[in-house]
Amino acid sequence: MNDLIKLKLVTEDEAECLHRLQVEAFMPLYEKYQDDDTSPAKESLKRVTEKIIDTNSDYYFVVFHGEKVGGVRVSRHKGEKVYKDVNWISPIFIIPEFQNKGIASTVIEQLFDTYPDTIEWRLDTIKQEKGNCHLYEKCDFVRTGEEIVVNKKMTLVKYVKNCISVRRFTEEDAEEVSKLVVRNFLEVNSKDYGIAAMEKLAKVYDSGKVLNIANYAHMYVFKWNGKIVGTGSISSFWGSKTESILLTIFVLPELHGNGIGRKIINTLEQDEFYVRATRIEIPASITATEFYRKFGYDYKNGVKELDEEHHYRLEKFKEAGQ
Repeated sequence: MNDLIKLKLVTEDEAECLHRLQVEAFMPLYEKYQDDDTSPAKESLKRVTEKIIDTNSDYYFVVFHGEKVGGVRVSRHKGEKVYKDVNWISPIFIIPEFQNKGIASTVIEQLFDTYPDTIEWRLDTIKQEKGNCHLYEKCDFVRTGEEIVVNKKMTLVKYVKNCISVRRFTEEDAEEVSKLVVRNFLEVNSKDYGIAAMEKLAKVYDSGKVLNIANYAHMYVFKWNGKIVGTGSISSFWGSKTESILLTIFVLPELHGNGIGRKIINTLEQDEFYVRATRIEIPASITATEFYRKFGYDYKNGVKELDEEHHYRLEKFKEAGQ
């Protein structure tokens, strides 16, 4: 199948052909949902042309047996924020005559090979279109839970595929993890705490400190392109079987905003210490507090105040086994 499907970059003078294919592919969905503001079927030729020449994206024809049967765009930006190692697929389409032939899934796999340095892939799709959701889930995309209601008939759901590998920490990781943590202290947390305080803390956080945490906590490392780009730990809370605590959650400073932190939290929330607990606590730095709150953690006992270590104590309650 791979040999029969090719991706060909669209040139500006081919905009009309791409636009025609896009309208043909999306018109059945537009007629079903009447989503005037979001449907690619209603997109102008001018807008399609702008996307083709956009330097932050690559637009391809999907070619099957030598015939142009659809298109796919890989975009490296959304809104005003540019993500260095995150790619969006938007849109991807196959004209009706060639749908349900496995073409779209093959195209997605080819994109993974074409952009091997991607940390995370993202896309939106229509919640009510179960076939589309199944396609992306088959390609290892995971629904984030975020939804956008377009109208009474249609809701958009967001999917991500994270390309970071994860495994449990080993002793050989201690030095690299220590350097990662120290970099965050000096380059990130120092903006909230001051460089002097962070230099003092950095001296404490050597490989021995990391090994000590790993002795009582379940520590994980997250790797990309052969190096550790994130770490996170979870432990019982002072030996409790119903309470746990998240610790040492850090991402390489230059890769903040690429979805790695979310993968760390999702991984820790599958660990046995999390699953068995009914309450989970986080000693959150000023820097990371709002990030954790996005995952349902809030100020302990409803009190927003720094403890003696200048952390906000956050907590989340749940049923055991969830």
